[in-house]
Amino acid sequence: MILRVTLISPTAPPLDLNLGKGTLTILDIKQEGELQRLLVEVKGVDDLGKIQGNFSKVSKLKYLGTVKVRGVVEEILSKYIIVNGVINGNSTVWTVILSGYQELKKLLRELHEHGINVKVIKVTKYKTEDILTARQEQILRIALEAGYYEFPRKITIRALAEKLELSVSSLSEIIRRAEKNVIVNYFDEKGL
Repeated sequence: MILRVTLISPTAPPLDLNLGKGTLTILDIKQEGELQRLLVEVKGVDDLGKIQGNFSKVSKLKYLGTVKVRGVVEEILSKYIIVNGVINGNSTVWTVILSGYQELKKLLRELHEHGINVKVIKVTKYKTEDILTARQEQILRIALEAGYYEFPRKITIRALAEKLELSVSSLSEIIRRAEKNVIVNYFDEKGL
């Protein structure tokens, strides 16, 4: 049974910023030695001076980039599939995909053993009839947000693959399978 879990944790420096009306969303986490490399999206901010990282401008007030942090929560969550982490000042609302209640217990135990005070907001069973896998959903959402489906494209598949630390062929396969699932589902619902 697949679970979609939403929880709140403290935000790791240097991401505990006051962006005003802007938002910072963590899209993916990769462990790199002692640090975690976060793929982040910043919306509603015209100056990224407060945020240290490697960013590409996707649209007028939207950036996609990477930030390196050293955070216990991020280190622990790098072992799981995260849908996203939305930063609200000194707290982050995470949505994580887990393989069941045992994995949820393991995650919570590990966070508490490191002294991290988390609060579980919501746990829902991921429906097996969902047309996309958690990873396909995550990749399509990132591609959409990055402007991959805009005309003209705001980001190439090569640049997107680089940001996600995937090979171009792997990313292309994930996107094509996800697109096929969405298209097949659309025509099935129409009875065609």
